Amino acid sequence: MRSPRILAAGLAAAACLAVAAGAAPIALNVKTGLWEITMSGQTSGKPPIPPDVLASMTPEQRAKFDAAMAASRARAAETHVQKTCLTEKSLQRGFDLGNNANDGTCKSTVLASTPTTMEMRQECTGPEKMSMHMRFVAANRERITGTMEMVMTDGTNTMTMNYTMNGRWLGADCGNVKSDD
Repeated sequence: MRSPRILAAGLAAAACLAVAAGAAPIALNVKTGLWEITMSGQTSGKPPIPPDVLASMTPEQRAKFDAAMAASRARAAETHVQKTCLTEKSLQRGFDLGNNANDGTCKSTVLASTPTTMEMRQECTGPEKMSMHMRFVAANRERITGTMEMVMTDGTNTMTMNYTMNGRWLGADCGNVKSDD
């Protein structure tokens, strides 16, 4: 089942300015150093879990699963603040969601890449399909905004996640916040 890997990739994309600031040929023109990222979002629909998996759950397991999904939706709606360290190396590394692992079922396409805008689409095939669209805009070298829209489906159940992000540069020194280099 791909869902945990996709969710982890989405959270990594949301939490890491390096993902937002990474680029194909042209990176966003933003400062390196310590950034504060504020994110919020919402999730709707049912997760694309095969019906046979759900049917094999005991009533207790299903109740725990449903409670975990409700808690996940509630957490997605909360505002999350995280600090991240953006380095020159992470800017040069470029955009990588990391969820294309070794299975080759996902394809990322850069739709726009300028000093002020980064827009990407990712499509994954297989039993559970995923489509994600991300857009990041550098208002200036110290502020960035972004959106991420993700749809996952198995043909029966579809789950949609929409997130907004605001990032602000705090300073050149990352202090004890480590980069993801």
